[in-house]
Amino acid sequence: MIKSLTTLAAALLMSATVSHGATEPDAPLSAREIMQKVDTRYTGDSSRADAQLVLIDRKGRERIRDIRLYTLDKPEVEKSISFFLSPTDVAGTTYMNYDYQDARDDDSWLYLPALKQVRRVAAGDKSGAFMGSDFTYSDINGVNIDWYDYKILSANETVDDAEAWLIESTPKPEFADKVASETGYEKSHLWIRKDNFVQVQGKIWMNRAGRIKFFRADQLQLISDIWTPMRLQMITTRNEEREHASVFRFSNTVYNESTDESLFTTQQMQRGLD
Repeated sequence: MIKSLTTLAAALLMSATVSHGATEPDAPLSAREIMQKVDTRYTGDSSRADAQLVLIDRKGRERIRDIRLYTLDKPEVEKSISFFLSPTDVAGTTYMNYDYQDARDDDSWLYLPALKQVRRVAAGDKSGAFMGSDFTYSDINGVNIDWYDYKILSANETVDDAEAWLIESTPKPEFADKVASETGYEKSHLWIRKDNFVQVQGKIWMNRAGRIKFFRADQLQLISDIWTPMRLQMITTRNEEREHASVFRFSNTVYNESTDESLFTTQQMQRGLD
């Protein structure tokens, strides 16, 4: 999946937004052109938000984690950092990602206060669950759209009364091993709104036999002229039965305020928020 889930945890927050005023042009767009618009839309030079990550098990029981998210978009790199505030078993945990604009792979770090050390998240670990959720580290960070081929399956979809394209995303043969290692996914179906190029729905086939994920982005709000989904959901199923689910609920979102770049350092990860 491209930069459209991700930016969650901060990355996901920014990647799921798009600037106000985007409209479908008269000339038909190719699947690649649509995904390029999703990937390159303006999402603010910086952002701050509060989030609750709700983990839901197969019996419907919930665990809630409170997070403060920050992003900073520089010409050469987009930085994001997520501070876990509560409950006590995850408080002090921090995740940070650098998404470079050139061909370099992302850099990601995780600080676990129990171990009192910052560790780099290896590429092979990015298909793993982000903090026990149904979102992977690759969902949070995003991936390179050049790794995929795209095809329009339908130009006449409707999601929440909005017109949408349904696009199939499959790894290019030369990137198949990399995609499998870093995402754990085989292919995706992506529903993209025509009026604002927000990805509002997804169906994701996992490498693990019989498992499929379902993604939703809803409760869109226009904040500082940027369409922002205030709720993101990922459900994991096995043989068509739900195993568990995760929901991000965002609040207090602010774009383009002054953000100190020193916030996005491994030293700050260990200090936490003041």
